[in-house]
Amino acid sequence: MTTEPIDPLRHPIGTWQPQESYTLADIKQLVDQIRTLPDVYALVLADATPNDLQKQYRPGSWTVRQLIHHVADIHMLHFMRLKNALVNPGTPGILVDMDGWAALNEAQNAPVTDSLTMLKGIHQRIAFLAGSLQPEDLAVSYYHPIRQRDLTIPQALSMTVWHGEHHLAHIRLAMQSA
Repeated sequence: MTTEPIDPLRHPIGTWQPQESYTLADIKQLVDQIRTLPDVYALVLADATPNDLQKQYRPGSWTVRQLIHHVADIHMLHFMRLKNALVNPGTPGILVDMDGWAALNEAQNAPVTDSLTMLKGIHQRIAFLAGSLQPEDLAVSYYHPIRQRDLTIPQALSMTVWHGEHHLAHIRLAMQSA
């Protein structure tokens, strides 16, 4: 079986690789990463200029501003999917048009501080939710419509961490460009 090489601009940290099972230590580490990731975003963007926010990590990609809004939006969606799965196990996750959202005037022009604040709050809520789960909750799953597979709660937490780090790498690439 031949696999295509991974484009380092499209996937600078590689693709998401879920584990079949997660230990409690793995989950604790994911929760810690979720809790601290917004602070890393804030640090990376602390001195960003309006010009920096318009930069792209590759031709035709979203801008830094669009990426920040996307991460906040999608992590809010992840939070909603987690809660919905816990209340209604086995139900499909919510499907959204991410490119459509990124094309909205709001995603192209809203202050990034709004999404950084939102990201901080959503991550604190995800961390609190994950920290309050009982062992039986960790087996709950939902169907992820974009990935077209069932995800357990720990896999969803792992994907949230990967997604945040994936786009943080994009932002760093864009801000290093001329």
